[in-house]
Amino acid sequence: MELLERDGALAALAEAHAAATRGEGRAVLVTGEPGIGKTSLVTQFLRRLDPGARSFVGTCDDLSVPRPLGPIRDLVGTISAPLERALTADTTRHDIQGLLIEELELAPRPTVLVIEDVHWADDATLDAITVLGRRIASLPAVLVLTFREGEAPPGHTVRAAVGAIPADVLTVVELAPLSQEAVAALAGDRARQVYAATRGNPFYVTELLACEDATALPPSVANAVLGRASRLDEAARRLVELVSVVPARVKASVLDLAMPGWEAAAEGPERRGLLDVDPVHVRFRHELARHAIRSAIPIAARRRLHGEILDALLAAEADPADLVHHAEAAGAEHVVAEYALVAARRAATVESNREAHSHYLRAADFTDRLPPAEQGAVFEELAATAYLVSRLDDAFAAIDRAIAIYGSLRDNEAVGRCTRALSRFHWFAGDGQAARAKARDAIALLEPLGESVELARAYSAMSQLGMLAEDPEQAFSWGTLALELAGRLGDETTRAHALINIGSALLQIDPKETSKLLEAHAIADAAGDRHEACRALVNLAYTLMLWAKADDALRCGRKALAYAREHEAHAFVGYAEMMIAWLQLRAGEWDEAERAARAEIERRGSVAQLLAKTVLAELAVRRGDADASERLADLAAQADLTREFQRLAPVLELATEWALTTGAPIPAERFDALAEQARLRGAYGGWGASRVAAWAAVAGIDVALGPPAFAPYAAMFERDWLRAADSFGERGWAYDRALMLSLLDDEPALLEALEIARALGAQPLAQRLSARLHDLGFRVPAGPRESTRTNPAGLTARQLEVLALLAEGLTNAEIAERLVVSQRTAEHHVAAVLTKLGATTRREAARRAAELNVSAR
Repeated sequence: MELLERDGALAALAEAHAAATRGEGRAVLVTGEPGIGKTSLVTQFLRRLDPGARSFVGTCDDLSVPRPLGPIRDLVGTISAPLERALTADTTRHDIQGLLIEELELAPRPTVLVIEDVHWADDATLDAITVLGRRIASLPAVLVLTFREGEAPPGHTVRAAVGAIPADVLTVVELAPLSQEAVAALAGDRARQVYAATRGNPFYVTELLACEDATALPPSVANAVLGRASRLDEAARRLVELVSVVPARVKASVLDLAMPGWEAAAEGPERRGLLDVDPVHVRFRHELARHAIRSAIPIAARRRLHGEILDALLAAEADPADLVHHAEAAGAEHVVAEYALVAARRAATVESNREAHSHYLRAADFTDRLPPAEQGAVFEELAATAYLVSRLDDAFAAIDRAIAIYGSLRDNEAVGRCTRALSRFHWFAGDGQAARAKARDAIALLEPLGESVELARAYSAMSQLGMLAEDPEQAFSWGTLALELAGRLGDETTRAHALINIGSALLQIDPKETSKLLEAHAIADAAGDRHEACRALVNLAYTLMLWAKADDALRCGRKALAYAREHEAHAFVGYAEMMIAWLQLRAGEWDEAERAARAEIERRGSVAQLLAKTVLAELAVRRGDADASERLADLAAQADLTREFQRLAPVLELATEWALTTGAPIPAERFDALAEQARLRGAYGGWGASRVAAWAAVAGIDVALGPPAFAPYAAMFERDWLRAADSFGERGWAYDRALMLSLLDDEPALLEALEIARALGAQPLAQRLSARLHDLGFRVPAGPRESTRTNPAGLTARQLEVLALLAEGLTNAEIAERLVVSQRTAEHHVAAVLTKLGATTRREAARRAAELNVSAR
């Protein structure tokens, strides 16, 4: 059929190819409903390229469990020897990704890489797309992805892979159905009937027009496909049915084994437009046609056909994922038993974790055929993959089975190793008490066995839990044991792990102690342990944030996020994004913070989700959302389960803030509990003790803690609310500044705080300030004036005056003199202007005002 109404889409692909020819790589996402013509468009684009142009096409299969790197493995036979060897040898994911990038740089340039049906892609393929997408701008290549929108709900991993592609190098081509005019050009007299039945879907239009009876339309497209198939001879129908049970396409070499002489039988289906045949593959013209044929085959016959394909695949020593798929459909349990574990381990090798998890679940059903030690290994491996894909129920069940099996074999080293993993699972699930209990059990099991890498890791795990619980004594003592043992054994990975725990604990005590974490990052990076290298950066950023070191925290958070993305450390990407979102919230960027937190909630991952829930609860409290109290209660329940100071302190502060702005009770019991934890640390103190003492002063509670040494908490402890407000203002945290100002009895301070609260949409704080002004006998100004609402930055009339004076280059003292106000009040106005404009300097404020077209009147 002629390719109608696709000139714009073809032009977009051609433009991307032209850019790649200049060395400016591009990515193109072709989307649309099934049958809309995505493959036809891409095929037409490839045909229009110059002879000799370099292009590759791989397809993601609709298997029960996708093949790891399936579309990349499809390229074997057409790619360079190094990449082909890596794919056939099951080399690690990172090595394959590096070789794939090198492949796209080979001559002749540019290269077009098409990956079809990415909604069915496995984890390793999505990681490859992520890596290529981030680097595509510097490659002489075009990455073309086809995608069915309806196959991937919000939160689907394919969306994160596509989202990683920079917007300036990504073109989205959304194919629309054919217009009534286009259908009329194809259907002639039957145009109205055809359009009504198909709504312009090109595949449906083609199938209905292919009916031999031109006087009537079949009741469905499936009937149209089946009608054509019914007119085939017996051999051709058998071939069509055999091909229909294979997702996407079947290799000609497999058909040679399953149905010798199939070529002759293929002529009829090819002429009738059912099958496409090339030297390597046979496929249906469209997946919808395949489904129509397959669905009409009786179940028993379908099972037999799967068995025939399975026998051919076994003879061809095919991909284990293909074998398991057809073995299950054929009822060949003995083949599933033999190959599910092979498929699982192959998927795990390239970190295609979802697929590995699915195959391990299958393999677990057949462990009774294995020796006991191998049974334990299968369940241990299943637990690890389940943890990686956040299927904690499966992880707990599998690790318990592994521990029981190893225990029956009296293999205490394996039991200790699995018990340490169980501790980690409990922590990931948010149960800090159970995590610490299992970590101690692991040490008790391993110590009698003598020095080992596993014992060093168990020591370090206990140190990590101490650090997470803000227990520096435990972090230092266990961490030192781990460092010394790992050093004697030459285990750099565990050495880096322990050093991160010690460095984090030091930073929790003193915000200047950053050197140990930077050293640990360098050690882990040099050792190739990207997970630990990333953890060092994340801990550095997070702890600086806890100290309210806003600029340093944001800089380190962005570095951590970039490192995590570069090295595909997915466990840390969400966490780093949530740190940045929390800092954005504090900086007044509420919409951005909310979008990021809600996106994280849609994903799976307990620890990052707890941080996302903290962001959303804080936002709800500050905006006065109807569900604010419910969000706060839910967050408190989850934080209490962790028993970690870093989770509990934000709840305490939010509850105090909620009490101040709404009249809810002060959380006195929480103050007592956290103060007791802080006192147990004695001389260590740290950010936790500082913040509890500071917020106790805000709440008017005596918690018997020493004075904090660092801003802004020292000023809060001393009840110097103006100095505390200034300290928060220097960090760009306007709301926190306004909250501190709300504790003063000074009219200018309260008025400034009211302006900030109204500008942010912080209704509870605005109501508190209005009430305070009224109670003190001061005038309560009306809400934002028209001049405020009509300028993009939301500046008040007075702030516009200040902006004009800033643009003239006046100092705070000169602004105060010009406006006839105190210098302190002028400083407040300048800080408010900078905050609303998102500027960090006076020069940036003037430039930002020009960008927003805000006139200084």
